[in-house]
Amino acid sequence: MDILRHLAHCPPGTPFFDRDDADSAAQDDYPAVSAPAPAGWTSHTGPDWAMLTPPDHRLPPQGWKIHVSAVAGNAEDVLDRCREYLVPRGIAFKFIRSRKVLLRRNGKYGDRSASGKFVTVYPRDEESLGRVLEELGTLLDGEPGPYILSDLRWRSGPLYVRYGGFVARTMKTPTGETVHCVEDPDGNLVPDKRLPTFRPPEWVTLPACLEQALRDRNSGTLEDFPYRAEKALHFSNGGGVYRGSDLRTGGPVLLREARPHSGIDTHGNDAVARLEHEHSCLEKLGGLRWFPRLIEARKGHEHHFLVREFVEGETLGAALTRRLPQAPEADPGRTAAYTRWALDVLADIERGVTEMHARGVFFGDLHPGNVLVRPDDTVVFIDLETATTDPDTAQIHAAPGFGAPAGHRGPDIDRYALGCLRVALFAPLTTLMGWGPHKVEQLIAHITTRYPLPEDWGDRIRADLAPLAPLAPAPAVATPQPQPLPQVASGSGAVARAAVAEGILATATPDRADRLFPGDATQFLLPGGGAGLAYGAAGVLWALAGSGRTGSGGAEDGTGVPEAHVDWLERAATDTTDVLPGLWTGLSGIASALLGLGRADAAAGLLARVRVMDPPNDSYFDGLAGIALAQLHLARTTGDEDALKHATAAGEQLSARAAATPPRRGQSGLMRGRSGGARLLLALYEQTSDAAWLDSARDLLTTDVTALGWTEVPGTGSETDTEGWAPNAPGCRPLLAAGGAGTALVLADYLDHRQDPRFTLVADRVRAAAREAMPRTAGLFHGWAGAALTLRRLGEEPSGRLLDVLDLYRVEYAGRPAFLGHENLRLSTDLATGAAGVVLALGPADDGPAALPFW
Repeated sequence: MDILRHLAHCPPGTPFFDRDDADSAAQDDYPAVSAPAPAGWTSHTGPDWAMLTPPDHRLPPQGWKIHVSAVAGNAEDVLDRCREYLVPRGIAFKFIRSRKVLLRRNGKYGDRSASGKFVTVYPRDEESLGRVLEELGTLLDGEPGPYILSDLRWRSGPLYVRYGGFVARTMKTPTGETVHCVEDPDGNLVPDKRLPTFRPPEWVTLPACLEQALRDRNSGTLEDFPYRAEKALHFSNGGGVYRGSDLRTGGPVLLREARPHSGIDTHGNDAVARLEHEHSCLEKLGGLRWFPRLIEARKGHEHHFLVREFVEGETLGAALTRRLPQAPEADPGRTAAYTRWALDVLADIERGVTEMHARGVFFGDLHPGNVLVRPDDTVVFIDLETATTDPDTAQIHAAPGFGAPAGHRGPDIDRYALGCLRVALFAPLTTLMGWGPHKVEQLIAHITTRYPLPEDWGDRIRADLAPLAPLAPAPAVATPQPQPLPQVASGSGAVARAAVAEGILATATPDRADRLFPGDATQFLLPGGGAGLAYGAAGVLWALAGSGRTGSGGAEDGTGVPEAHVDWLERAATDTTDVLPGLWTGLSGIASALLGLGRADAAAGLLARVRVMDPPNDSYFDGLAGIALAQLHLARTTGDEDALKHATAAGEQLSARAAATPPRRGQSGLMRGRSGGARLLLALYEQTSDAAWLDSARDLLTTDVTALGWTEVPGTGSETDTEGWAPNAPGCRPLLAAGGAGTALVLADYLDHRQDPRFTLVADRVRAAAREAMPRTAGLFHGWAGAALTLRRLGEEPSGRLLDVLDLYRVEYAGRPAFLGHENLRLSTDLATGAAGVVLALGPADDGPAALPFW
């Protein structure tokens, strides 16, 4: 889902993540959007929905609502009939505003719980509910539309019902996410769960008019269906994939489900059409060992199923993640063994593609997720729903980094994907190839200098990628091959920092209100995300202020940050009320940046607001630890007593809660784990010299190191022993946000005050892993910048090898160096994923150890 959210923010015409303004383009709206509202009615149009409300009408806060399902072909007619029925009766309703929005919601990657919802009707009460269902249901009987999974179906037509909120009320989850909510009988707000199944709140009584519909739903069975689904393997809007068994033989099978009118692809086909197409292709490929054995196709209830052999194995993507050497140069024997395995797998894939083409079938979606590797290392192709028997068919869709350029057809699409696989098995960075031919050459050089490959390996890749059209054009704009990033002597990165900083400043858009610098797509998904420390302006200005950047447009204080940009940040923070309190996601980070930029009064005002807000959790990322560190920084800088009291109380609360409760599963490392809290306690120790804070920090660090996978064999002795203290892979991963790298930064701070052989061992192992790292992005949280910063803090300069890796993620924009963000899909300048993180990792202006906030 994360990659899908990012792909949704990759509009054409820009090399940056951005909003797709075309979603609300008036020319795609249904005529009802621009039609005059009925006399006395009010209308409101948002990005996706248009709402019509009758005169003097107040919606109840929650209740039973009716959804009308539709497809693109009948939507306008369904809307007209709904309007003709609802307006004379004074019933409020809303509707999807455009065909584009409807197709997106019903599309292959749409939200399963929202798919099909075209018109939403708000009955005044249960009596009105029953009447509308009877009368409107009769008017629309027989109209097609996707089955709405979150709702109860009314008879067999396009009407569905669920209980939920009528007016927008939201709440924050423990992770800080804003979710819609309803009110329980005690007056408490609880999440309005929009699950892909009908499940009203437990306190709600089903209206009498829906009792028969519920009985019909519960009596629905898969008649004459001799298979049982036992484990869900994958879901999409078009259906699910399940491991199951044949009830007649007990043998394992795989069931592929397709929902009618759902999962619409770019050719307008729904999931059922693609399933039928896959069935036809598997029949043609019967008997070839590279393809699962087809058993049959059946319809069960209202859904369609393809039943085939269940193949034991793992996807090529999973095998690649497990096997790929992180540092090929460090262990030649392991690297040689991996190379032999990868070459054998690729040769088997190529044989399979050849045999497929000989049968007149063309895959069209070849990538590591659609190839299974059996235990004997032979391969099987799966998920042939977009395969074709027409050699002139264009590609329907493709995984990022494996899509052929425009102009490729049939066999050439598969050949291009095979060339991508030759790259991916040695450098899983194929999204880079979309940024120009020079990136292909960089990847070939990167691979062939690290692995013992045949001498013609690069030529094989070039031959597979030989363009029928321009070689994988850049996502939005042409990017000329950049000149090497300025390299300077070890210990001084001033020239490189200045070049990157100038490149960041060239992207500024001070005329926009939603963001100042282009960053990760997350800046559009968080309230006030365009101003925050992680993905917005605060983080960029923080990094630039510490980079020593000087030159035109700089501030009088010598930071090199234009005053107009600081003004933008201050306005963004003070003019909005819908901002989170956290350090990396909200007001605390913005205030800390403003404080460092000379806006002490504004910073103090923001942090005063934060002191009356409830942190969503105890983390450094968006919770209590990061908030308290910002308060402590304000107290140290300005002498603010309220800020100091808040930070001290937060440290006490955090310590007490950590002692009373174990960490949640999956919450480890600096941003989400106990290490962030330990950083706060170390700062309080540095402020007060009270050794109790140091003791508590040690306890939190021990918990977090254990959560990262380091284990101590019972009975190995005192806490100063390192015998039996051993890591697993996550404990050493040089990832700053979630792996061992962020924790190692806090361990280094602890070791400055008190020795601990166990913590020294962990830090040493993380340093070794960072030295040999092969990051897949440039960013601070999950990539190169995080590994480089960790090395610097642990007393070691990034090697020439690591600097060479950084060059993979660099392109040229407006004549200056720029860096690719999430999955290398678009450029980013932010601190968490983009160029500002690179500036930070290249070192501060005095060439001392690089630092995160409050280090």
